[in-house]
Amino acid sequence: MSRSVTAFSELLSYFTKGELPLTIQYSDQHQFSKSNDDLPDSLLQQFIFPNLDFEVDEFTEFLPCIQFESVKGVHTLILWTARLMRYSFYLLNFDEQGRFLHLQEIAGFYSEDDQLINKMAHIDVTGHIYILEGTLDESHHEVNPVHTKKWMLEFLPDGTLRKSEVNLEL
Repeated sequence: MSRSVTAFSELLSYFTKGELPLTIQYSDQHQFSKSNDDLPDSLLQQFIFPNLDFEVDEFTEFLPCIQFESVKGVHTLILWTARLMRYSFYLLNFDEQGRFLHLQEIAGFYSEDDQLINKMAHIDVTGHIYILEGTLDESHHEVNPVHTKKWMLEFLPDGTLRKSEVNLEL
């Protein structure tokens, strides 16, 4: 077994095996922090940092959450990240040898243009991911339905995701 495959197996060992259907939302981080250990820097450097769509700084935190098989031969990992005013769950797909395939933010809580945004994801048994993103009202207790978006992600055989918008009926 190559060194890279051995390291990838080690990476997988930090992610609890999950079963579908599955819902991921902002508050789930607390449950994962109770049961999962932090990823070692060597694994973050090798598998996570090179594939992120943002810059990591000394304040960025990571927590492994869950893993599941999305399509044959593809390992799907859910990783929680904390950055300044942005808490996110990212989905990362890797092939069986640990080669990166795809990254997608699927849930979280963050500030953008003076608005607070709450995003949650539901992954059904067929592997479709439904994402609902809402802007909180001025009291920060209720989601404003006027600014709510919904879309679906579909796993493709090559491990990438196809995004399509879903119409909301309010």
